[in-house]
Amino acid sequence: MNLFSMTGYGRGRCENRHATASVELRSVNGKGLNTKLRLPHDRLELESKVEAELRKVLERGSVTGQVRVRLMEQPVAELDLKVLRGYIKAWRKAEKELKLKRAEPSMAELLALPGAQHGTEEAPAITKGVAQAVLTATQEALKALLTSREEEGKQLAKEMQRLIKSLAVSIKKIDKMVPKVRAAQEARLTERVSKALDSIERSEPIDLARELVVLAERADIQEEIARLDIHLQRLAEKVKAGGPVGRELEFLVQECHREITTLGNKSSDQNLSELVVAMKMVVQQMKEQLANVE
Repeated sequence: MNLFSMTGYGRGRCENRHATASVELRSVNGKGLNTKLRLPHDRLELESKVEAELRKVLERGSVTGQVRVRLMEQPVAELDLKVLRGYIKAWRKAEKELKLKRAEPSMAELLALPGAQHGTEEAPAITKGVAQAVLTATQEALKALLTSREEEGKQLAKEMQRLIKSLAVSIKKIDKMVPKVRAAQEARLTERVSKALDSIERSEPIDLARELVVLAERADIQEEIARLDIHLQRLAEKVKAGGPVGRELEFLVQECHREITTLGNKSSDQNLSELVVAMKMVVQQMKEQLANVE
């Protein structure tokens, strides 16, 4: 399975003997799955069904959808002759009372008046046909959307693997530097502790050794290196496995950032500090890429 981006586009169309339906779907990144659908005002009852189709296959993203429907046969409106006669009677009365010249109202003017016509009740077969067309078009659009998201997801996976390898190379460099960095730290700590003991007229070897052990443990970066290795291995495995793993990847990258920060805080070596800065930049790039991963 591949990684999926949250950005994509899909379009679907379906035609049957009752209606033609077209559906367009667009998605961008989001913390959860949010949908915003636009349907014809007389088909709003289908919104929940369309949304249900989306939630079957999408985990995250902000999805907007446009649904259009065209009936194969437009329903013929029925005229209310009683209402029309009432309007004509009122028209004549107004002409007489206002002493206006007699004029004949046009059919267009009469039909534009409220209540002059009303639609017929839609046949159940047509309502069912419209629903089937909309759902089929939605499934087709959703399939295209997933293909679009998967294609971009492949590129995101490649970039994530490149960044993971970059961090792994930096960790190896730091690991090789550890003996040298540790020796320099021990020398500095010995000097600092000796000066501190001299200032209070204490020079017991046992006390000095104890202070050195405590300070050396605080400065040791081996644990951070080991945990970074573990996090990177898990990152690589999750990226390779694919699927909706965006949240897990975000958590692992955050843990990497935490370990790198701790590593930098523990060391005063200039070369190591430069590597830490470079690694933080790589982690930031990871965060930017993961913002689009489902």
